[in-house]
Amino acid sequence: MKLSIAAGLVLALATTETYAFAPSQTHSSAQTALFAEENNNNFLPKINSKAAASFVAASFLAFSTVGVTTTAIPTFVEPAHAASKVVEAPKKLAKEEKEYNSAASNLDLSKKTLKAYEKLSSDAKAADKKAQSALDTASKNAASAKKSYNAVNDKLNAAKSQKMPTSAIKELSADAASLKEVSKGKDKILADAQKTAASTDKEVKSADTGIKESKKALKKAEKSIKKADKKLKAYQKKVKKQLKEEEKKIKSLESQASKLKAMKEKETKELASKQKSIESELKTLEALKKL
Repeated sequence: MKLSIAAGLVLALATTETYAFAPSQTHSSAQTALFAEENNNNFLPKINSKAAASFVAASFLAFSTVGVTTTAIPTFVEPAHAASKVVEAPKKLAKEEKEYNSAASNLDLSKKTLKAYEKLSSDAKAADKKAQSALDTASKNAASAKKSYNAVNDKLNAAKSQKMPTSAIKELSADAASLKEVSKGKDKILADAQKTAASTDKEVKSADTGIKESKKALKKAEKSIKKADKKLKAYQKKVKKQLKEEEKKIKSLESQASKLKAMKEKETKELASKQKSIESELKTLEALKKL
């Protein structure tokens, strides 16, 4: 702005006050009264106060603007260049990206959970199958042992009722007592097998419930990831649109900066031309002083 004002002043001085520095057509005119210096040197045409002020202003501009021929862009254009810098994408994740990552993590966890329950169910069913087989065997053994004991015990009761020999009764009593202990042992094994079978059956049912709930969670996670993916794509589309708009603004600013630079170069050339005119006027003035 200062350079434009200076150029304007120089132009005004060069066009309206040029004749103040030129000599009069005749030395006898009343408007060009002569004056002498203290040592009565050569006479010079007298310059009125308005011309003197113009001369001072012109001299000041001439010497204060010497060397101002740079083509650098003025300070007020710098923001345009600053805006031309590429805007880096923020490192902080957007809400849509966080939601998508969370949904993806939940989906992955749901798949792993379902897979874990399927493996647990498979193992539980295999264990339950063995437990049921062991239960069937224990049940048969317990029934067989009880049957054997009941048979001997019936014989013992019959022997006692028939008043058979003591030796026979003692032998049957010993057999009955032995078979009774065997039957108790088989019953104990059967009870343990029943507990084990009940436990494995419970584990199978628990695993099946887990699979059912995991499948529900998986469906929910799949819906969430679809919803989050839709939002993320919309966000990415929005960001892409904003980037295009920013690029357009940057190009516009760069174009403005280029125009301002061209204007500055033009002003600089014009100023240089006016400086030459002022220098020419100064030379003319020096020549007049020597008259």
